[in-house]
Amino acid sequence: MSNIISIINNKGGTGKTTTVLNLAAALAKKKQRVLMVDLDSQCNLSSAFGANGTEQGVGELLVGKVDINSVIIPNGKLSLIPANEKLLDYEFLLNNEPGREYMLREQLEKVANDFDFILIDCPPSLGTLSTNSLVAASHFIVPMQAENFAFIGLDRIMLISEKVKKRMNPSLDLGGILFVKLAPRTKFSQAVIQSLSDNQNFAGKIFNTYIRQDISLMESGAFKQNIFDYAPKSRGAHDYSDLAKEILKQYGKK
Repeated sequence: MSNIISIINNKGGTGKTTTVLNLAAALAKKKQRVLMVDLDSQCNLSSAFGANGTEQGVGELLVGKVDINSVIIPNGKLSLIPANEKLLDYEFLLNNEPGREYMLREQLEKVANDFDFILIDCPPSLGTLSTNSLVAASHFIVPMQAENFAFIGLDRIMLISEKVKKRMNPSLDLGGILFVKLAPRTKFSQAVIQSLSDNQNFAGKIFNTYIRQDISLMESGAFKQNIFDYAPKSRGAHDYSDLAKEILKQYGKK
């Protein structure tokens, strides 16, 4: 049975897609079967995987136009359910469906035994698609930069996740907060991390691994590669490998 993890933040530019792509690649290097799901209409994850412009994707899947096995694109231990430019149209259609929050969960249940991990790349909003990801997931990870106003977005995510947990998915839990694009030696970054660490609501919920600033992480997606193929000795590769180890320790098969 898969560990389904939603990578979510209602702000853009917080490293959701980068985290899904490179965490998935790191887990695959550790012999895990990983399915990525692109729920973002910008299709950046699909593009980085080399699957941009597909005719059939997650939007068609959610409204029942296609079978899930027909939209999964495999590549070794990694697989992807892509998004395309019609996803926003399908999200609009989805809003008129009874039980619309459960559509992704129902589809992923059909392939849950085929993968060790399913990682969901959410859009930078907390609408129907993001809610679908939380209803489908056992855990969610919040990538976050150590910057002003980061806590405001985090409060909103926690409020929505608590409502989803109470009303639709009792097994949902915060997997952890992941600091990304981090300059760990700056006093401001240290102050933000300390402030969050001191918050009782997040005790034990901050990953020990930080994703440090690394230009290679930006470049690799643009060249349609994960960080391990693009720059295997980079800080980014080292950090995402450490994150995969931490997640396997928490959620891997015992």
